[in-house]
Formats: sequence, C-alpha cells, structure tokens
Amino acid sequence: MQILKDNIKKKILEAAKKEFLAKGFSDASMRTIAANAGVGVSTIYTYYQNKDELMTEVCMPFVNAANTITVEHHNADTNIDDMLDINKQSETAHMLISLVKKYKDLIRLILFRSEGSSMNNFRDEYNDRTTAHMLWFFGKMKMKYPYINTEISTFFLHANCAWMLSIIGEIVSHDLSDEEINKFTKDYVRYSTAGWATLFGVEMKSR
Repeated sequence: MQILKDNIKKKILEAAKKEFLAKGFSDASMRTIAANAGVGVSTIYTYYQNKDELMTEVCMPFVNAANTITVEHHNADTNIDDMLDINKQSETAHMLISLVKKYKDLIRLILFRSEGSSMNNFRDEYNDRTTAHMLWFFGKMKMKYPYINTEISTFFLHANCAWMLSIIGEIVSHDLSDEEINKFTKDYVRYSTAGWATLFGVEMKSR
C-alpha cells in the first residue's frame, strides 16, 4: 500500500513539475496536473493542501541541495589554505556547476516562474540565510586564524550571496556550451579567490 501511495505521489510531482515549467505557478492548472498524473483532483488534495504546497514540494530538491552546499563548504573545520587555493576552489566551483546543471529546470522555475507562490520568496530567504551563515563562519575563522581580517561589511556579504544567485540565474538562462561554462568557472575562481585573499589580508596559496 505504501509503495502504491509513493508511486501516486511521484506521478503527481512529475506532472506538477511539467505543468509549472510550461505555464509558471500562477497559470498552472491543478486539473491539468491531475489529468497528466492519471488521478482525480481530489487525490492531489489528499497529499497537498493547495497548489502552493505542491509547488514547494516540487522545488525542494534544489532548495535542499543549495542549502547543503553552503554549509558543507563553509563549516568550522574549513581550512584557510583551502579557501585560498585556486585548485581547491575550482573543485568546489565545479561541484556547484554540476548542481546547477542537474537542477536547471527547477532553478528556472524558482527564479523566473514562481510569482504568486511561496517559492517567489526564495531569493530573499536564501540571501538572508546564507548571509547569516557566512557571518557565523567568519566568526569561527577568526577564532582559528586571529591574524586574518574578518571585519567585512555585512551588506557586502549579503550582496555577494545575491550576486551568486544572479550568476546561477544567468547560467540557466543562456544556452552555454561546456567550454563556455568551464572558461567562466576558471575566470570566476581566480577573480573571487584573489578578492577574498585581499579582504582577509593574506596571500593566496596558488596563483
């Protein structure tokens, strides 16, 4: 019975994702979603209270992944040398790009087609949450490395988080080749790593 319920829910989510991507949240039809999932509209409401809750469930794989990558790569065990090592930062950047490629459709949906839903608040919530985490992270880094400068504008951190989302939005909005993405990633890593080294008041490990 549980397997059957899981299969029905999976079909609903697949149909909802297709409908939201095609029409955006506001114009998406619960009747169309039900028809494409092969269930009645009432069946959807046994799993989700409303269209907004369904939209949120559809988008959660990317939301959870985005939150996880921030915490994993900025934690109390992070090494300052790794932060300022171009090779290490390139690995992290390529992991992020892989994530963007994997969830390209969901990112487009969240950033550009979510008006009228709770997910339309994702940008602000992500920026605020990530800014708060980075402030915590810099506090930990200062305790480990007292010689580095962490007196960095909170608004700069906030703007930097917003910029990262804008970059992601630009990547999914353009039909870039792997070569173009790789060139961008290489340039971005060199630019950002040098910038953080300057702000911290230390030298980069690799150039």
